[in-house]
Amino acid sequence: MRFIALTTIRRSPWRRVAVALVLLLLLDLLWIGFWFPWTARARVFLPGDLPSPGSPTLVLGAGVLPGKEPSQVLTERLRAALYLFQSHKTPWLLVSGDNRSIYYNEPQAMRRWLMKQGVPPTHVISDFAGRRTYDSLRRAQRVFGVRKLTIVTSDFHMPRALFLARTMGLEASGVIASTREIPWYGRMNFWTREWAARHVALWDSFFPPTPVLGPREPTPEDYLP
Repeated sequence: MRFIALTTIRRSPWRRVAVALVLLLLLDLLWIGFWFPWTARARVFLPGDLPSPGSPTLVLGAGVLPGKEPSQVLTERLRAALYLFQSHKTPWLLVSGDNRSIYYNEPQAMRRWLMKQGVPPTHVISDFAGRRTYDSLRRAQRVFGVRKLTIVTSDFHMPRALFLARTMGLEASGVIASTREIPWYGRMNFWTREWAARHVALWDSFFPPTPVLGPREPTPEDYLP
């Protein structure tokens, strides 16, 4: 009995550590799964529900296929942005994404797709240094002079984008692009990546990184009536 009692005492600190870790994990899941979406819920709209007239629209990039065509996820974001433009809910579009090499260019694919659908080139501005969501938002603010904007992205991505916009002092609303056509395993992959990315977003809010910036670049607001 004495041996059993000593063993229990020795093990108890590890049990307390295990319980503490489980509680931390549960709190983390609640924060990621509920707090992030809850704080953004009042500013998220479907394309048809966005009040009109609206502010400039920032379309956040996603994958581009080997043939330089937008992936399914990116195509849905572009369709939502196109609807906003054609419905006169936004005056112009800022397409922002990764341009990591001459062989991979998200903004170029986005701009080309929108122009094929009839959006005038003067109303589509490209941001070629939006390598991360933080970069896209900060550059919209600092480089393109946007203070109020509509963000178009996928549902799983939207809470993080709006959280970062708020920490920067941007007045932002969100329009979610459809993800219904994405298979369940694809959505699981996106959600897994998003879990990690939301932690990075919290870190960025306390310790802001310095994206590639530059002088103020012109937008349609500078030369259109």
